[in-house]
Amino acid sequence: MLISAIVIGLCLLFVVREAGWGPGGNIAQLEHPGGDPFSDQIVKELRKYYGKTISEKNTQASIIGVRDMVVGMHPANGKELFSTILKRAFPDYTGDIMETLDKLDQYNSWLEDNREKIAGMTAAERVAFLWEKRKELFGDDAEKIWSGEMLATEARNAKAQDAIIMLNESSDLSIREKADEYRQILHETYEGSPEEYILDQPRLLSEIFFSMDSVQDELKQMSPEERQAEINRIREEMGLTEDQIESLARRDAENERRWETGLLYMEDRERIVSEYDGHERQELLRQLREEYFGDEAGTIELEENDGFFRFKRPRIYGRN
Repeated sequence: MLISAIVIGLCLLFVVREAGWGPGGNIAQLEHPGGDPFSDQIVKELRKYYGKTISEKNTQASIIGVRDMVVGMHPANGKELFSTILKRAFPDYTGDIMETLDKLDQYNSWLEDNREKIAGMTAAERVAFLWEKRKELFGDDAEKIWSGEMLATEARNAKAQDAIIMLNESSDLSIREKADEYRQILHETYEGSPEEYILDQPRLLSEIFFSMDSVQDELKQMSPEERQAEINRIREEMGLTEDQIESLARRDAENERRWETGLLYMEDRERIVSEYDGHERQELLRQLREEYFGDEAGTIELEENDGFFRFKRPRIYGRN
C-alpha cells in the first residue's frame, strides 16, 4: 500500500522532536548525514516504507513530502542534505527519483499558476485539463503516479488542508473553538481511511494546530501563565496523557529560557556587527557566543557561517 507522504512527514517530525531539534538542537550536524540521528532515521524510514516498491513511479512521487520537510527544516542546504540522504537510502534509484520530483515541482508550480482558471471549470473540464498536463510531463507514467489510491489520498489531504486554511483565516472563532473544529476536521477526513493512524499522533497533531498563525496570534496576547495553561488544555483535548503534558510543559519552559537568552544574544550581536568589522568583529562575536552559549558556541558559529540564525526563526508557542 502506498504510504501517504504526510504521514511519513509526521513520523519524521516526531523523530526530529525526540532528537531535540528545537532552538537548542544542533542544526549544523545535519551537514553530516552519516553521523546524526536525524539523517540516519530518515534513511531507515525511507527504506522501511518505500524500499520494496521504490522502482515504481508512484512510490517515487510520494517521497516529495519527505523532501519538502527536510528542506523546510534546513533551508540553507536542505536540498543537498536530502540528496545525500536519498543516495544513502536508494543509491540505484537516486537519479530517477530526483527526476520524478523535479517534474512534480513543475506540475505543482503549473497548478499554482492556473489556480483561478481551474477553479472556474466544470468537474469534467478540470479532470481533462489536469490529465493533459500530467501526461505532458510524465507520459504513460502519469497513470501510475495518479492511481486510484493516490488520487483518493491526494483528495483527502487537499480536503483537510483547505479546511484547516479556512479555519486559520476564521476571525470569529476563539482558540478553543478552533481546536474543536480542528479535531472534527481530522476525524471526518481520516477516520476509516488508510491514513487513519494519523489520528493516533496527538502530540504531532497538536503541534500542527499550534502552527496556525491565528492560533499563535491569540497565544501571544496571553500572559505566560495563561498561555501555558491554554497549551496544556489543548494538548489534553488532543489526547495526550497527563505525564506527556507535564513533560512537554517542562520542554516549553526550557524553550522559553533559551529564547530569552537567544534574543538578548541577537541584540548584542547586531550591535557588534554594526560597530565593528574584520578580525575585531569576528573576535568579539566569538567571545559573545561563548558568553551566551558556552560549550554550544561552536555549533552556533557553524550555523551562522551557513546563514542560519535559529533565533531569527518565528517563535511558535507550543512547538519551539
